[in-house]
Amino acid sequence: MNTAWPRIGHVSVYAHEPKAAASALAGLIGGQIAHFPPHDGAWVCFLSRDRVGWEFEFIEIYPRNIRLAPVEGNTRPRFVSVQGGLATGAGSHVNLVVPMTAEAIEVACKQVGLPYGWRWQGLMDVWLDEGLMVELAPGKPADHMYP
Repeated sequence: MNTAWPRIGHVSVYAHEPKAAASALAGLIGGQIAHFPPHDGAWVCFLSRDRVGWEFEFIEIYPRNIRLAPVEGNTRPRFVSVQGGLATGAGSHVNLVVPMTAEAIEVACKQVGLPYGWRWQGLMDVWLDEGLMVELAPGKPADHMYP
């Protein structure tokens, strides 16, 4: 029986101010940001300062004036402008289980200075951007997750 779990390598979300959203997230969870080469306005937040590199977990944050689209006859995506200038659809969110206590999450939120609140015990909603929320849940990394 295969006991290995799938893991998410990265997710892509959109924000009005990608660099500010990436910086806020890094400040909350102890991550690190970098410019994301596929698009001039994109940024990435590595989820740990100790795990920086494309082989580790990260969140891509793109500006809302672009979207990914397929290239006809090819599976490789390309960036195209959003008609009307900005994507105004539903907001995005990501849930992260972080190796922090509930108290430490609340302290980090206060330090970063973003709107936040406990949805219920164990789930903090933090708004990184008008259309981008992160849910932070206290936890500890499982010993078997990282070889």
